[in-house]
Amino acid sequence: MTKSRTARLQFTLELMISLVIFTLLLGAGVIVLLFALWKSGRVRHWTAGLGRRRFLNHLSRKNRGKILHYDTSNAQAAQESLLVEILKKHQNTEYGQKHNFKDLIDVPSFQKLHPLTRYSDYKDYIQRTKEGQENILLQGRPHALITTTAGTLTNPSMIPISTKSTKELFLQGTAVYLEVIQSNFPEALEKVAKFTFSPNDNHFEAGITIIPHPSVCFFSLLEKIYSSPIPLHTSMSHYEILYIQLLFALKDMDLRILEANYSWFLRHVFSILEEHWESLITDIQQGRLNPEFKLPLNIRKQIENGLIPDAVRAEELRAQVKEGFCGIAKRVWPNLQVVITLESGGSDLDRQILKDTICQGVPFYSPLYYTAEGLCGVNLWPAEDVPHYTLCPRSAFFEFIPVDTSDQDQPQTLCIQDVSEGKAYELVITNRDGLYRYRLGDVVQVTGFHNRSPILELLYRKSQTLNVRGERISESSFHESLLHTVNMWPGASLLNYCCAESRIMGQFSGGSDPHYKVFVALKGVRDLSEEQRYKLDQTLQEHFPIYKSFRFKGSIGPVRVHLTSPKSFLKLTELVANLSGVPLDCVQVTRTLKYQELAECMWKQVFS
Repeated sequence: MTKSRTARLQFTLELMISLVIFTLLLGAGVIVLLFALWKSGRVRHWTAGLGRRRFLNHLSRKNRGKILHYDTSNAQAAQESLLVEILKKHQNTEYGQKHNFKDLIDVPSFQKLHPLTRYSDYKDYIQRTKEGQENILLQGRPHALITTTAGTLTNPSMIPISTKSTKELFLQGTAVYLEVIQSNFPEALEKVAKFTFSPNDNHFEAGITIIPHPSVCFFSLLEKIYSSPIPLHTSMSHYEILYIQLLFALKDMDLRILEANYSWFLRHVFSILEEHWESLITDIQQGRLNPEFKLPLNIRKQIENGLIPDAVRAEELRAQVKEGFCGIAKRVWPNLQVVITLESGGSDLDRQILKDTICQGVPFYSPLYYTAEGLCGVNLWPAEDVPHYTLCPRSAFFEFIPVDTSDQDQPQTLCIQDVSEGKAYELVITNRDGLYRYRLGDVVQVTGFHNRSPILELLYRKSQTLNVRGERISESSFHESLLHTVNMWPGASLLNYCCAESRIMGQFSGGSDPHYKVFVALKGVRDLSEEQRYKLDQTLQEHFPIYKSFRFKGSIGPVRVHLTSPKSFLKLTELVANLSGVPLDCVQVTRTLKYQELAECMWKQVFS
């Protein structure tokens, strides 16, 4: 071998070794860079984004909106075929055999032979289902039992739901409203922060899952569109969980959607921001979690792995806080497009306060009208201030009781094709899971039609009606009267309220004549004169002639108005959650108190 050839071989070998070393160093650098990006959360957000986009692309290919359009164009036929399907499917259950489902072949026979029902008609059947017995109300056993506070406070109602219904609730409801969001708020679903406790509160009895809210049925699917999950631990308080969720939301200035089950709960989240903003911003600046939180070290480490010091973001947040909290949501998250909360009876005040203050300039969207008993409608118009819902003809069989006959035990009902625009009705539902001609207690108004299906506005829930002598003042009507009265109190604005009939107050009833006790939290005033308080009674007399006649006869005493603090309403809701076993974020706002424990909770917090 010549020297020149040896030199060439040596050069080639050295070059190959250099390339190998360079490749190894480059690979190590990439690994270090990826690790640093992972530590900062960017890779996690990127991979989560890929999963989110695949999920949304899959939904868009299904085009559930077109299916809803077809169903609503053939609403009567869809309703009739669904009812026949339900009756045939469950004719061999114990309930179906007792009520001769084999003889119920169409809508007229069903309405003639099966009475209208309430929860008490199913209580024994559901208890046996809960214990693990099969083929009672529905074929086999349910996928889950949904807890609802419509029952007694310490023994809440439970509603069976099957796997089929869970799927239909997602496809006919959730999938449709996700398409609505994609159409109306482009790219909004790329960054969603949801404030919640409920997904971790499920438990089991006789092998059946007990869940606190219908949305939990498909939370695992929707996790794909939410921001990265935050590790939770049973030792965490409600405050700590919401603080941590809020901390991560504040870190990300690119959020597009804020979501919570109910508006009152979102108000509670923002109250934490108003009270603890200094601590939250310090945690973002220093890249750590408040050391006062006594969390297990492994949980704290997992949480802090997602936090890196961010002095720039901290200064941005401080600057926005200095400008005040009115409109701060849009200033903290400049790309925020919509707030999602569910409409519920009595939620008007909470939603309006958020729209006027913290979330000024951001539209609110209540996507679905659904209850533990089933999906009723989907909101196709996210830009409208008042939520309206197109009735879903294939989710359940619906009947309507004209509101002027809804006090009867077995009134005549109308079907979907018989209702009239502008009229109010009590809604009746026959679902896929064992409830037949079930009176929901919701009063709705038909505001129009989407193709051949009614468009509904939720007016009020009958259970929230004030009634001490047969005067029957609905929750929504009382709210209007209270707002009218507050406007006559100079400098006052209403922050929160609830009311109770004196008969449930026990030793605190304050007089022999039945009357209303009204608990209010006000901004702008510290006390009210007796004359000012009496203005609410005068307003009720002006608005409700029947109430006025009872007041004239002396059979109803004057309204008693009591002042309390805004925090007392959170304590009230926490008490409802503790007594019923329903997670705090799944408790609907309580305006009319029906239980002595709740009324006494408010009474003990009155300061004037």
